[in-house]
Amino acid sequence: MRRGLILAVAGIAVLLWIEQGLGVPYLWKTAAKAALFLALPLLVFRKDARLFMKFSRTDPGRLKRALFVGAGVMAAVFAAFFLLRPFIDADALVGDLAGRAGVTGAVYPFVALYILFGNSLLEEFFFRGVLPAQFRDRPRLGLIVPPLLFAVYHVSIFLAWFSLPILLLAVAGLAAGGIIFQLANGRVGTILPSWIIHMAADLAVLIIGAILIYK
Repeated sequence: MRRGLILAVAGIAVLLWIEQGLGVPYLWKTAAKAALFLALPLLVFRKDARLFMKFSRTDPGRLKRALFVGAGVMAAVFAAFFLLRPFIDADALVGDLAGRAGVTGAVYPFVALYILFGNSLLEEFFFRGVLPAQFRDRPRLGLIVPPLLFAVYHVSIFLAWFSLPILLLAVAGLAAGGIIFQLANGRVGTILPSWIIHMAADLAVLIIGAILIYK
């Protein structure tokens, strides 16, 4: 458990520094994330990865529930956006994406495809696979710590986008979502159900991003 927590906290701190402190292109940020959330954990926790990455062994019932939950999560994301839209500075958000990350309308479709399939898998591998596996002997703690770290990690992405109240609300929502993702997999299941739900949530966010960027 200690190694997993150290790896998670260190990785999140490094990514926060890269995201907010360094003016590097999105490609380099993606490479850093792949190294910290995939390559390094594979070297350290290879045996764990063999268990939660065997998608062919996923419980079919969990897959069906994941599809329904994913649809509900999409609806919740859209509802939250339209409810909170008056409090979101869309111009500042789009400007930050273009200036800090280099994500403009021209490259957005390609970035969106990576986020939908690649980025979501990286995060599921780390936060719903590697980290929970470190808490097998303490399942209650394992249901709290990984989702909390998942939420804190995302602060590095949208720190400059929202006011403090909206930021705290977003972090709380992400933590709750992380718990839902984790429960979808079960204690010894693969990460495929949570990945499906994650992709559904990301699809909603990406549609909202397109609305803001191409308005």
